[in-house]
Amino acid sequence: MLTPTESAALVLIVEDEFLIANDLGDILEGAGYRVVGLAESGTQARALVNEARPSVVLLDIFLKGAETGIELAHWLNQQRIPFVFLSANLSDDVLAAAKVTEPYGFLNKPFRERDVLAALEIARYRHAHSQEAKLRQQQQTQMAVNEAIASLHDREQLCRAIATQVNQFVPIDVLNLCLSQPEEQIFYWLLLRRTPQGTFERVRLPQLLGPDTPAERLSMLAHPMAADPGERQGIFTGAAFEVLGQEFSMARAINEAFGIQSMAFFPVALQQRTFTSLQLGTTAAAGFTAEDYAAISLIMPQIALALDNLLAYEALETQRQFKAAELAVASAFRNGRDMADIAPQVASVISELLPIDLLSFYRVGRVLGSTSVMDATVGKQDGRFHLLPLDSLPLPESAAEREQAVAAMEPALLKPTLNVGEAATQASELNAVTRYYRDLLQLKSSMYVPITLKAQPVAVLVVASKAAYAFTSKDLQVLQELANQLAGSLENLLAYERIRRLSEQLEQEKTYLSEELKTSHNFEEIIGTSPALLSVLRGVGQVAPTDATVLLLGETGTGKELIARAVHNRSGRAARTMVKVNCAALPPQLMESELFGHEKGSYTGATERRVGKFELAHGSTLFLDEIGELPLELQAKLLRVLQEKEIERLGGKGPLKVDVRIIAATNRELATEVAAGRFRADLYYRLNVFPLVLPPLRTRPDDLLPLATYFLRKLSQKLGKPFTSIANTSLQQIQAYAWPGNIRELENVLERAAILSAPPTLVLAEPLVAGPAPRSEVKPMEDTMRDTILAALTQTNYRIRGPRGAAVLLGVKATTLEARMKKLGIATRKESRAE
Repeated sequence: MLTPTESAALVLIVEDEFLIANDLGDILEGAGYRVVGLAESGTQARALVNEARPSVVLLDIFLKGAETGIELAHWLNQQRIPFVFLSANLSDDVLAAAKVTEPYGFLNKPFRERDVLAALEIARYRHAHSQEAKLRQQQQTQMAVNEAIASLHDREQLCRAIATQVNQFVPIDVLNLCLSQPEEQIFYWLLLRRTPQGTFERVRLPQLLGPDTPAERLSMLAHPMAADPGERQGIFTGAAFEVLGQEFSMARAINEAFGIQSMAFFPVALQQRTFTSLQLGTTAAAGFTAEDYAAISLIMPQIALALDNLLAYEALETQRQFKAAELAVASAFRNGRDMADIAPQVASVISELLPIDLLSFYRVGRVLGSTSVMDATVGKQDGRFHLLPLDSLPLPESAAEREQAVAAMEPALLKPTLNVGEAATQASELNAVTRYYRDLLQLKSSMYVPITLKAQPVAVLVVASKAAYAFTSKDLQVLQELANQLAGSLENLLAYERIRRLSEQLEQEKTYLSEELKTSHNFEEIIGTSPALLSVLRGVGQVAPTDATVLLLGETGTGKELIARAVHNRSGRAARTMVKVNCAALPPQLMESELFGHEKGSYTGATERRVGKFELAHGSTLFLDEIGELPLELQAKLLRVLQEKEIERLGGKGPLKVDVRIIAATNRELATEVAAGRFRADLYYRLNVFPLVLPPLRTRPDDLLPLATYFLRKLSQKLGKPFTSIANTSLQQIQAYAWPGNIRELENVLERAAILSAPPTLVLAEPLVAGPAPRSEVKPMEDTMRDTILAALTQTNYRIRGPRGAAVLLGVKATTLEARMKKLGIATRKESRAE
């Protein structure tokens, strides 16, 4: 039992008859209660309650003044203060009005002390236990919501759990959750309605507004701004609810559909930046009370925590689904051969993220009606995506008209675009292609994003849905992120397509070239099939059967000797051995003897007769390598041999007829040498009958791998090391290097690597780095002067005097020039003829 001392009970007496109020005060104070005041009116009572909140109020029903005891009782109920009515004679109407206020007891005048104390004790007991019951109910509701937090990660299931628990505490007929994340471009609302069985079911737009609702009304209510409650909070009943219906279309809709008369708005504060509102509605005319609002507010922290967990789970699930989609798309591209195989798989993957009914890959710059590895369109039929044939498109028959039709559509596809509502209608009327797919699948919304490679759009990803508002700006961002991931896969697909086509082309070329080489270009150790090399080989095939002089031009190490042997071996002189002379390997004083031979005793040290290379090459081919290094004096003698077809040994008694085919080679620019006077013009024209320019290795990248493979086999046999391959890093260096030394440098580099490497893989001994630029050759002054005079004489045909003589060309007197020629040992025309 509660006692005044235990509870420190405070009592307020509201009685307009002073004697009765005073007697009550004496009774209570005698029993240990503390009387906080005596009030004669409702105004005084409110003031005393604000000063000191009483534990219980003794309230006269028939107060005098503007406010009756029943009116004051309603206010005490809102303040959750228990009260006991004091009355004399009660009519039935007054009693009924008094019961509505839910008093904690009645005391009839006149009072007995025992009745007063008993009534107070019962009132306090009932109030204490009713508060305890409400607290327990709140705790149960909080526990139930907490259980929903732990077990539910679905929007609809979580809202149903919240609605069920709130309904047990405060009767509700609808629950609506509006959640908006502007930064994440996420918005949704979820409306639940209580069924006659007491459960809650979800209400969607057609059910809410009816099947005959115009599309404009559906789109308006589906729009985030239409369903956004803003920052409203509190209870809306009566006139306030009518104003709410005018401003908030969702409130008007549920009033019209379900007869809702009152709504309570609760803003929900979440950890993330959101605009979230929980809205409850009831069909009761009285609507929600302040006590109801306060009670539900107690469980809002649990609801907020539940929604925070839901958003966090949805974010993780979205990320997981996106990563899974990336992997699935990559797998589809890795396993698919072309877009016809890949597109249905990609559409199935994307449909897990977005509600799509069509997916299309469009290759930028191609007509849709033409075949392309990149073009494919799939549509959803019977729950699965199937390839839609392109030949059924209603495009013009003319190729020009087809290109024009697609060209009109292409600019719009090259920027990320979201088409919903009216925008989707306009986009579907773009041309015959969009109209065809719209009518075929009843499409009402679409999105498309370009797929770029190296900052250039190569394809467009298009998705569409039968729903009018299927996509949001957030969905467009998701599609863009997916398109960025698709870029790598498409690049691989394009590379695979290029490789396949090139392989087919190379296979055809290989077959052709193999037959061609077998029949007309069997050039032994000449490795390579590059266009530049094949051009040289064709020239070899043309000139070889003749006896024409061949001039081989090209950088050092380009294989001029091999080409010379090829010309010889395919000529009529192949039965004889080709003779080679390196004009740069011998000193000038010995070169004449090497070429033409000498008789015994012709000069000091000539102890026996020597046959020259021209004589040795009779009936065969003479290969004059590095012809540009031949001294000017010997150039004149060589010219005579080429003209007269006869030679004369040093110390010999007469000329010897020779039948020799000349193949000359040099890495110098002979035309430049002629202009500089270092090479005789008449000899150059005699040699330059059939020039062949050998390409440097840097212009033959296709031949690097075959050459390296050939040298690898050759070195394996030479060194006795079973090399089977070259390391990838080494191959990359080989292909990236400029090879200033050409094939000779390549062979030497590989030989050094073979010596230092262990089988079976050859690794370069050191990185390939371009060497320093060669220094210009510095000659002695007398040699430079000699070369200049000889050049002048060559240009003037050895004329010294006169306006066209060499003296005028050199800017010196004729006598001075003759003196210097004599000093340098340069013969004049007469002396040259006499010799």
